[in-house]
Amino acid sequence: MKYKLLALDIDGTITTDNSHTPSLKVLEALQKAAEKLTIVFVTARSENYFKEFLKNIDIPHGYHVVENGSKVLNPDGTNAYELHIPDPEIQEILNVTEPYFLETGFLSDHNWDDDGDINEFDGIISGLSFTCTSHKQAGLLEGAVKSLPHKYALYVGQHWSNPEWYAALLFHKDATKGNGMAYVQDKLNISVEETIAVGDGATDIDMFAVAGLKIAMENGEQSLKDAADFICPTIKDDGLATAIKKYILS
Repeated sequence: MKYKLLALDIDGTITTDNSHTPSLKVLEALQKAAEKLTIVFVTARSENYFKEFLKNIDIPHGYHVVENGSKVLNPDGTNAYELHIPDPEIQEILNVTEPYFLETGFLSDHNWDDDGDINEFDGIISGLSFTCTSHKQAGLLEGAVKSLPHKYALYVGQHWSNPEWYAALLFHKDATKGNGMAYVQDKLNISVEETIAVGDGATDIDMFAVAGLKIAMENGEQSLKDAADFICPTIKDDGLATAIKKYILS
């Protein structure tokens, strides 16, 4: 199979959390891969934070999926579309989930505020994050969200800073990495079978749904590894470079 599209998560796949720069080995692999096919980054990072990352990646301009599919960026950096959660629903969500989270964050005005106060936000909210201190709390929060009359894209997985905690990410029901990828595939006339997806977290399962070849990082969550065709080494061992060499450069 000749693959035409490489869809890549960022945190835990290309870089460690909160980093803008991949290792030299991964950066070199990305540059070589970009000579063979189209690379699309598919991330839950905010638009602004993603653009800081992109400054360090020397590949041709293209489409990218940010804020977990709340936005797709055109090659010129403008938004192809934008999805947000209607304001009246935000307070409803907070009301039913309040007993089950330690802290919450908001994705607004192109940035994540991981310790926010709803009263501080005047702009459009694209996503919410919840920190839960136990698996039970995370499950109760998930159930509370599902009891609401409106549907959302909700993901529960490892917390980004404390391995003993859990995190829940909530977005507009259509704001998924898979939907964002499908939009890009349609624009580029590239099929599912011609697509490789690489990720490490719960939000990447939707990305796998529209990829012919599914690759999980060894450091990734078990649910994603269970759905993968290939598990590459950890991010600390430059696993993405291994996957690129095996499926694109060989």
